[in-house]
Amino acid sequence: MTRAGRDSKRRPGGVTAAVAMTILGSILMTMVGAGFLALGSVAPDELAVLGARSTSVVPLLGGVILVAAAAAIAFSIGVLRRRRRAMVGLLGLGGIYMFGCVLLVVYGLSGPQVIISILWIGVGSGLLWQNRSWFLGSD
Repeated sequence: MTRAGRDSKRRPGGVTAAVAMTILGSILMTMVGAGFLALGSVAPDELAVLGARSTSVVPLLGGVILVAAAAAIAFSIGVLRRRRRAMVGLLGLGGIYMFGCVLLVVYGLSGPQVIISILWIGVGSGLLWQNRSWFLGSD
């Protein structure tokens, strides 16, 4: 086997870094989602101040965040196993999440701290996209 053949089987550092960033971000998303679920079930009276829908929207948002975090971790495992579909799924999930973050800023529902999430996902997506040729020949 030639040196180029051996090197093509090695996982690029950018892919490993993107997966590590995704898992760390998913852990944070899990804590936020669990917090929203707990807030919705423990303090419905306090949420009523925010509006009639907030008592049902906050737990729903927590559940959506938990599902997105679980999907990101599942896609990350696929990326580590060199599955091109997992890479595409992870990039798509990141794009949807970034679009949601931009909407939060545009409509004034969140402050500028959301830009940190946008940059985090953008860097991770860039690392995956830069190494997309490594996924060729898989799946």
